[in-house]
Amino acid sequence: MMGPLITNCVLGAYHTVTMGVCGEAAPNCTLWSLSIDNTPYHADPDIAGIGVIIAFIASSFLTIAISHTSLLLGIIRGYEDNAIDVWFFRQVQKVRLLRANEKRTKFWQPIMEHLVLTLSDQQLIIGIAILAAGFIKHCSISVYHFSIVSDLAWLLSGAHMTSLCVLHVYLLERPLLCHLRVCFMLLMCVMLMVSCILEGHRDWFDSWNSHAKCLFNDLADNIGGEPATSMTVDIVLLVHNYSTSIFRLYFLEKLNSMLLDKPLAQMKSTQAAIENRRRALAAGGGFKPFVAVATLTASGAVLSGVRRCYSAIASFLGSLTVSLVLDVLWFSFGFNSIMSDRAIPRSKMDGNEDEWGFGQVVPVLLLSSIFLTFQELYCEQKKNLEIQHADDNNNNARVGTERATDRSKDRHSMKSHDSDASEDSEPAHTTLARADTEAGGRGAGMSGVSPEDFPSGHTLLRRSPKTMTDQTFQS
Repeated sequence: MMGPLITNCVLGAYHTVTMGVCGEAAPNCTLWSLSIDNTPYHADPDIAGIGVIIAFIASSFLTIAISHTSLLLGIIRGYEDNAIDVWFFRQVQKVRLLRANEKRTKFWQPIMEHLVLTLSDQQLIIGIAILAAGFIKHCSISVYHFSIVSDLAWLLSGAHMTSLCVLHVYLLERPLLCHLRVCFMLLMCVMLMVSCILEGHRDWFDSWNSHAKCLFNDLADNIGGEPATSMTVDIVLLVHNYSTSIFRLYFLEKLNSMLLDKPLAQMKSTQAAIENRRRALAAGGGFKPFVAVATLTASGAVLSGVRRCYSAIASFLGSLTVSLVLDVLWFSFGFNSIMSDRAIPRSKMDGNEDEWGFGQVVPVLLLSSIFLTFQELYCEQKKNLEIQHADDNNNNARVGTERATDRSKDRHSMKSHDSDASEDSEPAHTTLARADTEAGGRGAGMSGVSPEDFPSGHTLLRRSPKTMTDQTFQS
């Protein structure tokens, strides 16, 4: 029910928008309706020229290659919870050249993120642009060239989906940028879905040289055959890929909890309850408990098998490794489709789409902007690290200077303290000399005695003044 409803809505919208637009440019579909349309293919290098095709394929390939390299080398963390991903990442890390380390990750992570962001924006915007160009030229474009447009858009869409694996954390930290990207993604998804429906005519694969407008006008009651099957598969893949990507972008943790953690925990607790019940019945003995124990044992075994199968399927569907493998297969399929479609009209084409002209050289030269962007990011990151290293050295030098100053102050303070202590604790003979001076020579017998005559600790120092005076008169 949903498929025909969506198809009728798209066709109704298409006819409403395009009614009267073509005017004199409307193609003559008489020959096509009589199945005798043998007009030659007309070359359109702006859509299927060799330079344009090379630029599109190379851009998509670079996006996928850089994204996969960032994830495989651990520069961008993507292998976290999934069992398949953890196992695969461990195998990759066994290769010394591919082994992740903190220093390399710190240096390359911002470079890869910004480079993949640039490529991802290109895939998204150019994909929307080429689809819009195909729709605008619907009055004159051929079935062959509209198919090339769809193939290129699908290739760009797959590359953009791959880039989201790298940009997941980056986009979540920037909500406005994330919301804007999702809006463009939804627009591209709708446009791709419309192109799939427009290619669902049963005679699509047999009318490569005909005007696509003729098949669009006759599409309402003629969706069927192999094109309809291809259309259905493409729409299912579109809905699955875009919905999964958007959900992962916003609700990755909730999605894992809802589809993996909670169901597995519930099945595990149920299995534990069955096992406890089985043990309790087995301890009682008897025939009835024996039957119940056998039933519970079988139930536990079945539930354990279901849990393992569910875990394996969930891990497979949620695996980043599987997603990357599918991205490679999708790119290979898209590349083969483009090459196969371009090979069809070569012998019957009016013009040459393999000729290198201005419109073919420029797209290829624009690829150099990717390498310039990489060089700028690399130099900027290297400069930032040098500045950070210099700041760290300055901070270390400042801390060392402060510590040296503190130690100098501590030594000066200790010297001052020792000087004060030495002044407070005078020797005994110094104290005796001061006492003799203060006495003013009252003891005549002491007037000629020097402090050196009394060794330190002499018993005379412990006598009272009266004893000392009596001893002097007696002498």
